[in-house]
Amino acid sequence: MSKDDHQFISIVSQSAVLEDGHYSVCLPVKKKGLCRPNNRAVAEQRALNLRKRFSRDSKFYGDYMAFMDILLKKGYTVKLDGDELEPAEGQKWYLPHHGVRHPTKQKLHVVFDCGASFQGISLNQQLLQGPDLTSSLVGVLVRFRQEVVAVMFIHGGHVPPSQSAK
Repeated sequence: MSKDDHQFISIVSQSAVLEDGHYSVCLPVKKKGLCRPNNRAVAEQRALNLRKRFSRDSKFYGDYMAFMDILLKKGYTVKLDGDELEPAEGQKWYLPHHGVRHPTKQKLHVVFDCGASFQGISLNQQLLQGPDLTSSLVGVLVRFRQEVVAVMFIHGGHVPPSQSAK
């Protein structure tokens, strides 16, 4: 693993806390104390565009509000009081969001745009990526051929009846 991967693992493992059945971790920022420009203007413009779309499409508005209500009820988001709305200068970043419908299912997905940039800076650029935890196909195939017998585990540990007799 790279130095950044070790830093990511350290931040996540030190900050992970179980609160009301949900894990919470600090954002894995590359540099602590990095000053971010106030991107409120970008977020407000996106909110105005969203409001215009709401006025043109009442179904979109209803689906969007239902999605946001679910986020609030599950505790994934919380409403902030006045004191929490004004963090230290350089430590705030407004996260713009918008809705996208699946082309065939027509289900609404709300996208939180961490790649939105302001003055050449985005939230994604300031966060550590973390290690790649997926296995490469080549690695899987090479390991599969290492032994005489290959073993496959089926989700849930159940073998279908047609396979158990073989």
